[in-house]
Amino acid sequence: MKKLQIRLVSFVALIFVLSALLMSWLSLRHFEQGLPPEMARTVTTISYSASAVLERAYENGVPLEKMIGVEEFLSEIRKENPSISYLLLNDNKGQVLYQSGVNNKAPELRSVIATSNSDVTTNLVGAYFNTSVPLIFNHYRVGTLQLGQQSALVEQQLKEIAYDVLTVLVVASLIAIELLRFTLSFVIATPVEVMRDFLARVRAGDFTYYLPFDRLGGIGQLSANFNHIVANINERFHALQQYISNNGDAGSVQVKQALSGFQFHAPGERRTLFAAALDHIRWPFFLLIFADSLSLSFFPVFVGQFYSPALGLSKNIVIGLPISIFMFTWALSMPLAGMWSDRVGYRKAFLVGASVTTVGLILTAGAQTLYDLLLWRSITALGYGLVFITAQSYVTNNTPPKQRTRGMAVFLSSFFAGSLSGSAIGGILSDRLGYSPTILLSAVLSIASGLFVMRFIHSAPSTAPKKKLGFNDFKRLLGNKKFSAITFLAAIPAKIALTGFLYYSVPLYLKLQGNNQSTTGRVMMAYGLAIIILSPSIAKLADRIGNLRWFVTIGGYSAALAMFVIYYFDNMAGVLVSITLLGIAHAIGVSPQLALINDFCKEVVQEVGAGTASGIFRLTERLGNVFGPIIAALFISQFGFKGAFLGIGIISLICITSFTVLLFFFDRHQTRAVAIPG
Repeated sequence: MKKLQIRLVSFVALIFVLSALLMSWLSLRHFEQGLPPEMARTVTTISYSASAVLERAYENGVPLEKMIGVEEFLSEIRKENPSISYLLLNDNKGQVLYQSGVNNKAPELRSVIATSNSDVTTNLVGAYFNTSVPLIFNHYRVGTLQLGQQSALVEQQLKEIAYDVLTVLVVASLIAIELLRFTLSFVIATPVEVMRDFLARVRAGDFTYYLPFDRLGGIGQLSANFNHIVANINERFHALQQYISNNGDAGSVQVKQALSGFQFHAPGERRTLFAAALDHIRWPFFLLIFADSLSLSFFPVFVGQFYSPALGLSKNIVIGLPISIFMFTWALSMPLAGMWSDRVGYRKAFLVGASVTTVGLILTAGAQTLYDLLLWRSITALGYGLVFITAQSYVTNNTPPKQRTRGMAVFLSSFFAGSLSGSAIGGILSDRLGYSPTILLSAVLSIASGLFVMRFIHSAPSTAPKKKLGFNDFKRLLGNKKFSAITFLAAIPAKIALTGFLYYSVPLYLKLQGNNQSTTGRVMMAYGLAIIILSPSIAKLADRIGNLRWFVTIGGYSAALAMFVIYYFDNMAGVLVSITLLGIAHAIGVSPQLALINDFCKEVVQEVGAGTASGIFRLTERLGNVFGPIIAALFISQFGFKGAFLGIGIISLICITSFTVLLFFFDRHQTRAVAIPG
């Protein structure tokens, strides 16, 4: 079965890649053919405005060759339209009357001027696209207006389009992989597992369960036949019971003895077998994270629209507030959301969380003031937190204990796949649709994820034992030196770098450098790609090798190095390398953190419970998410962006060095304690 799934995935992936490459090539070819004429139409519109001004002077009796101030007028047009490199006006004989910005391009234009006709034409003249627009005043042609644009502008536009197409190709591949994983699991793997369990029960004489209804037309189509057989057997058993009860058959004792090894359900009862799989929750979780992440690449810029000096705070602090409030509300909601999710079941909890997220996103798109925005982002965070903890609980409760690091890596890879896909596509959409319409699209996708869960996820409360979170649990865990060292010196600094650098600083920094939102989204993709590609493999390696603290240490030093790279290489390449290196750092050092707590803090974890310890750890590490934007904003206000990058790097370096030294000291102290008897 595993080989069959691999073959199907490989076959579908090959078809998808080939078709996507073909579509990308056709799209680029279409843009390459259509962009120059489109640019020419834009220039022609400008030329008509200029022509109208000249025509009024001509109608007042001023000949074209005797007009005054024309060159100043042409220069003003160039100033208002930076894409136009030069303007030139010639008469019907090809003699240049007025010009602006032509300089040494005039000789190259002579052949074009000499062959000007009565139609609007665009020709490549050296390094420029020249558009010739005839000037027809009172039904008589008096001259021609030549407008030039650098051909490099077209090349730049085509390059931007090529990058966008490549981005869409990568995102489409990730979406297709996530959807394919769900489909194969739901149609093949899970029905086979359920049927295996069902047939094992039947062989043991248990006829109390039925197979689930098939929803996607896979192997589960056999369910109806098996269910019919089981229902028929139960009906015959109940009929036999009724016959014995009515007739008092003397052989009833023998019949009951013969059927003693079999189990049947009560009349009217119908219990259905279900099997949970990680891939069932991955797709809707990916979709919701994708939806909320559509605004990642432009959200700080979006918040900047609501800044007013009357607020009494610096603009950098104000821009960071909605992100910090979102993270703070998300963190506070997680313990209660986790308990409620366990009580009502995954389907209901996810659906409610997706609905609340949808409402928050709709309100965010229509925010009018900063206070509105803070409130709407808090509502969004409540739903987001409920979905996050529900998906995490689903993964934890359906992963064997020995594979928890690997299971968490799968969870994180799905999270970051949605995050990078959303940020990349959101950047492209915001450049073309605007900020608010893109956020409204987020709301549509958010509710779609909830409807998907309602349709395909079985609703069952968690069977894992749970206990209420208490103050003493916090006191015991935070009082444990090893737990505090891992949390405050490894986990929190990682979150500070994530939100302070990637989510807050990078969009603002790239905007300051003159980049559009599409570019910002593409650059931010590097972080998620590194997580997706490396995290599962590193998690397997960590489970096999052990020594998890060294993975955390290497990840921490790599994160610090990422900040230093952008400090010393202050350009686009430096930003890209830093973001990629941060993704590699978190792929190495973040997944093993919870497993490291279970290894190094066994006594206190057993005392408060593994679930409680995990919840407190996740809640505490969110402090880094909250303070990351605030710390970055303070650094930017005082030292600029480079100073902020350096400051976050120094914080990461100091914390991970302290973590490494402390854990080495704890190990050494424990070894001495074991070596000294009594």
